[in-house]
Amino acid sequence: MTTRSKWTAIPGLLALVAGAIVLSAYSGASSSQGRGPAQPVAFTHPVHVQKLGMNCLYCHNAANKSPDAGLPAVSTCMGCHTIIGPKRPKSDLGPERTSAELEKLQAYADVKGMGKNAKPVPWERIHKVPEYVRFPHMRHVNAGVTCQTCHGKIQEMDRVYQAESLNMGWCVNCHVKGYDPKEGAKLVADSAGGPIAAPAPGSAVAHDLPLARAAGDHAQRAFATAGDSSAPRKIARYDCAVCHY
Repeated sequence: MTTRSKWTAIPGLLALVAGAIVLSAYSGASSSQGRGPAQPVAFTHPVHVQKLGMNCLYCHNAANKSPDAGLPAVSTCMGCHTIIGPKRPKSDLGPERTSAELEKLQAYADVKGMGKNAKPVPWERIHKVPEYVRFPHMRHVNAGVTCQTCHGKIQEMDRVYQAESLNMGWCVNCHVKGYDPKEGAKLVADSAGGPIAAPAPGSAVAHDLPLARAAGDHAQRAFATAGDSSAPRKIARYDCAVCHY
């Protein structure tokens, strides 16, 4: 290759590098909007959140104190499902049935082996930002940002999917315009802490509800600062060092 041809190739290489950088910065999170993979145990949020009134922090108990929200350990699930097993009588949650999903959960918990070979549920991660981005859950939760603001109306999702793009422009837009607690509260709707329909007397739900309600109430107290719709719009910093540090 001649010296002239080498110099001719340089602008093309620079354009390629610039394109790669722009694509990396603006193509969004490592996970994509709309993605909703099947989970090893099909956990249904509408039943647990809307019908039983459980709060997000009961399962994602690190969201208000750690950068990562955390996923429930098998022992957390079995705190309820040791009592609420796969064989389900007829109730307001549905007809008499055997839950294949609870059988899977109990297999992970190794119920028959008394827990000697229990192992974590290999939950499939859905929401993931790029490695060069830092998203601290605790700062957003403790500032009053509701879970639904970023995750969508997750209390209505039978199968969780990524509702927002989570790309840089989407995040910066919220920081520039500010977070409106009233908008966040609208998304929560009938999430944890809302009214719970009275279960039929003697039903499985009537038996299980005190336990589930106590779990939700305990987490709700820790979550008391979030979703205050009377708070003013909150403006956040949006310089590079906020997320890239």
